[in-house]
Amino acid sequence: MRVAIFGDLHGNLPALTAALSDLHTQAPDALVCLGDVAMDGPWPGDCVDRIAALGCPVVRGNADRMLLEPPASFRARGFPDERALHDISEWSKTQLSTAQRMLVSAYRALVELPDLLCFHGSPERDTEELGPATPRLRWDTLRAQHGTHLGWTGGHTHRAGHLQQNGWAYINPGSVGLPFEQRGDRYVNVARAEYLLLDRSPDGWLPTFRRVPYALRDLQRGMLASGMPHAGWLAAEWVSGT
Repeated sequence: MRVAIFGDLHGNLPALTAALSDLHTQAPDALVCLGDVAMDGPWPGDCVDRIAALGCPVVRGNADRMLLEPPASFRARGFPDERALHDISEWSKTQLSTAQRMLVSAYRALVELPDLLCFHGSPERDTEELGPATPRLRWDTLRAQHGTHLGWTGGHTHRAGHLQQNGWAYINPGSVGLPFEQRGDRYVNVARAEYLLLDRSPDGWLPTFRRVPYALRDLQRGMLASGMPHAGWLAAEWVSGT
């Protein structure tokens, strides 16, 4: 069995299109979306519709949950560019139709396939960041409550990763629409759609990480034409994925 896992689209339609085009050449038996479909990019409604057309199970991410919440006032927390990020998120909330909001409201907290548990942040919290820095005690606690599956896959961090122990694996596919990396003295968003293929074997789930570049200019033009606030600033935060 081959499962394609992808998530953290964040309203980036060119990235989603590139990922799906590559994905279909890999002949997966099933698809799972790990959520954060629409918020913070220039094509929130288009991405909701595109995911709905796939007919695959979708996990509810923290940004999907926030997308359905009432408008929120800006509160300074002391991190860079927070006003711009707040305004873009609030703009995203206004871009979905009633039908699209209903689609988002139907996303699920967890998706389970045979021997595979899929979530956004962790099985318990959509904002929890799991990875190499997670304390062993936390892993043990989570697995004691949710550990019957041989494979776990979650997103949220926008960083691909693979942890394995005694036949059990936790795998993060990275981000379709908003991967980032450090270049020089700053972090930048990269025009590269990231997703994951999982192949079932007698030894467990075997991951293949896919990285698909797409045209940066298409994304930047979409941002500038979308009417989203701070579009010029956001477009300048991106670099080519090639």
